[in-house]
Formats: sequence, C-alpha cells, structure tokens
Amino acid sequence: MRVGGLRSTVAMMTAAAVSALALGMAGPAHAVDPDRLRDGCRWLSDADEANHVQTCTIHSEALGRDVVVQIRASDNAAGSTEHAVYFLDGLGSNDEYSTWSKDEAGALTSYSSATNLVMPAGGAGEWMTNWQDAPTGSETAPQWDTFIGDELPAYLDENFDVQQTGNAIVGVSMSGAPAVIIGLNHSDTFTVMRSYSGYYETNNPLGWILIPYIQGERADIDNGLSAMWGLPWSSGNQWAANDVLTRIAEAKANGQTVIISTGNGLLTPKELEIAWTVLQEAVRDTPEQLPTLLAAAASGMVLGVTLELGALVSTAILNVGAVALDLPVEFRYSNGGHNWFAWAQGEDEDAAHIEDLLGITSTTQTATTQKTAARTVAAAAVEGDNTGTGEAAATNDAGTPTTSTVQAPAVTEAPAVTESDVPAATTPAETTPETSEPTESSDTDTHDTDAHDTDAPDTDETVQTPEVVGAA
Repeated sequence: MRVGGLRSTVAMMTAAAVSALALGMAGPAHAVDPDRLRDGCRWLSDADEANHVQTCTIHSEALGRDVVVQIRASDNAAGSTEHAVYFLDGLGSNDEYSTWSKDEAGALTSYSSATNLVMPAGGAGEWMTNWQDAPTGSETAPQWDTFIGDELPAYLDENFDVQQTGNAIVGVSMSGAPAVIIGLNHSDTFTVMRSYSGYYETNNPLGWILIPYIQGERADIDNGLSAMWGLPWSSGNQWAANDVLTRIAEAKANGQTVIISTGNGLLTPKELEIAWTVLQEAVRDTPEQLPTLLAAAASGMVLGVTLELGALVSTAILNVGAVALDLPVEFRYSNGGHNWFAWAQGEDEDAAHIEDLLGITSTTQTATTQKTAARTVAAAAVEGDNTGTGEAAATNDAGTPTTSTVQAPAVTEAPAVTESDVPAATTPAETTPETSEPTESSDTDTHDTDAHDTDAPDTDETVQTPEVVGAA
C-alpha cells in the first residue's frame, strides 16, 4: 500500500473511532445519575437536591397547559430495565409540588434507589380523570387519565429511560380510586395499583351527591356533577366506567395486583399526642386566637374521623365484592384517621412489596433522608390541608400501627395466599403482625419557585390552625 493511501486509511479509521466514541458518549440518557438535571427540570430547594428530586415542567396536550412533575431518577447502571412508581396527590394538591415529594410522606425513604419515583403535581378537586367539559374556573376539560397513562410514560421513556410497561401507580384519598381506574385503563403500563383511604363506589346516588359536593366545598368546582363524567342519567356518561366496584374484575383478567388499605377512624394515643403538640405550638405563637384554634381543632378532628369512616365503609364493600369474585386484591385495615402521617406508616412494607411485584432489585441502600422532631410535628398534616396543619398518625401506645390484612384468593400474577387468608364476605379483616413505619408528609414546607435559590423553608414555622385530624 502506498504511504499516502496508508495515511488516508489510518485517518479514516481514527475519525470513525472518534465518531463512535462521541456517539457513545452522547447516546440515550440513562437514569444512572440521579443528580443530572434533565432538560426543563430544576431543583426547587437544597432538600430536593439532596433527595435527588428534580422538578420538571412538561407541556401536556391532554391537560391543555404546562404541568409540574417531580421525579426521583434511579441510580441503576446504564442499560438497566427502569421501572417507576407513579404517585397521585390528594384533594388539596397544588400546582407547584407533590405532597409525595416530602420526606414525611414516606416514599422517598422507603423505596430503594433502583426505583424511579414519579410525582405529578396539581389537579385539586379534578379527581385525576378525563373530564367531559371544563370545570369551573378552567377553559379546558382536563384529561388526567390520558396524561398519566399516555403522555407521561412517553416523556419518562424519552428523558429517563423508564419503560412504558410494568410500572405501579399509587393514589390517596381523592386519587385512590382513580389510581385503580387509570391502572385498569392502561393495563400494560401499570401492573400494580395501590390505594390509600379511597372511595370506590361512585356510580350510585350517594356518589352522585358527595363527589360534586366535595369538589365545590374544597376546590370551588361547582359543575362537577355534569362536567366531569356527564350527568348520571344522561347518555354517554362515564360514572360506571369510573366505579371501581363495577370494574375491579378486570384486574384478574389483566394479571394485575391491586392493594387497598384504610384506617378505621379510631384515633390512637400517639395520634392524639401529636395533635396536642400541634395545638400547643399554635397557641404559643398566637395565644389570642385560642378559641378559634380550639374550634378548628375540634371540627378538623370530627371531619377527619368521618372521612376515614367513609373510606372504611367503601373499602369493606369493595372487599366483599372482590372476595365474591375471587379477585387478586389485597385489603389492609388499621387504626388511624385520614392523614398523611397515618398513610406513611405502612410505606416501608408497601415499597418492598411493590418493588418485589415489579421485579426491582437494588444493590444500593434504600434512599435516606433526615427528619427532625420539629418536622414530625409539622408533618401532622391532613390530606388536602395546605395551611401547615393536619392530623397525626395511627399508631398504638408503642408508636407502631396496628394493621390487619385481608387478601382475596390470588391468581398466578398476584402474591401467593392461602385459602385461610380469604375472609368470609361479611368479615373483611384479620390480624397480622404489627409493623413500624415512617412518619407522614407535611404541606407546610412550601417550595421555592426559583431553581435552587434557597433551602426548603423552616419546618418550625407558625402553625396557622391545629386541624390535626381534619378533612381530606
């Protein structure tokens, strides 16, 4: 070969090698670095950065606007199969951040770093569903089911390499039943559905009355009866399509696992202790408002207990139906009220169970975050209460929750259970060992709107009202 030809060949080979290396370095992003901000994402606070929670702004055609989604990317090796758990917020959600992104909600501390956590913000009173018409105060009919089941998985696939199949979805209170419905509507995307203190039987006169009433009282949406799923007696209405009891049998056919839990409204000594602490803090800061604070605490307590009793009844009805149909649905019952602290009590157990169902394994430790006593007190927040107050956890005298679990008979896709695990249709509970779990989240820690400008707000801030056991 001539010298000139050899030089040309070497140059071409070198250029090809450099190009291949460059392409490899600029290849598809993998969730191997949870500290790397994706395009359109930012850290809202030092605390979020420490917890690897980035806040991403996504334009949604389904919602007709930009929406905030908080994501904790995994630290898996490049090329790993990436699963995600989607967390839907409650009735009092805001557009800036998800309550699930708070340390005390339990998710950040309970799920291993091998799991991608996805936490959409917003949707207060909108029931995380597809609306037929625009709700009061909005110009477009939000399509939450489409966003969560179609648009968001595509975004996560493109930006975080999260696969669009084999994930889990979690809902609480308002979003409990919708989490199950979205999972049924997108059975390839979600193989596990988890609901806390939800309301499942919507297609009946009580549902037709209570859901629009709650939307009006808590979210200023006064056209929910007609705008959300259509008038119940009208042609083409979607009330039955969003009734979990009506559709729960689909889970077995899809090979999905459904996990349902509720408290019984019975406030425990620990719960009352934290309620008293919150009240003392409020009185200390504003002693002149003592009568108002006492009245707010009492009314909040009654409302919180009432809401959880409603969830208990709804869950028991669904339990009976699932047992009758021989469905792969797990039911768990515990003491406690309608609050984030109580819901977080079982988070460690839930995380391990859900990760096992999804086939997630990790060589790293479960993510850790720091908690303080002040945060624990401030965290006694009722779902839906963004005033920095709320209700405490359901625990026994030793500080651990008392739980019981009921499982409908399992199919091969569901966790294995024995015939003795199946309750009689009229007895939806049995005792299981006690567990000890983390504390709840607080809505007191509002986030900075500028990326990483300041730390998360001080958790010792003034408690405005002591609704330690208040409404969802």
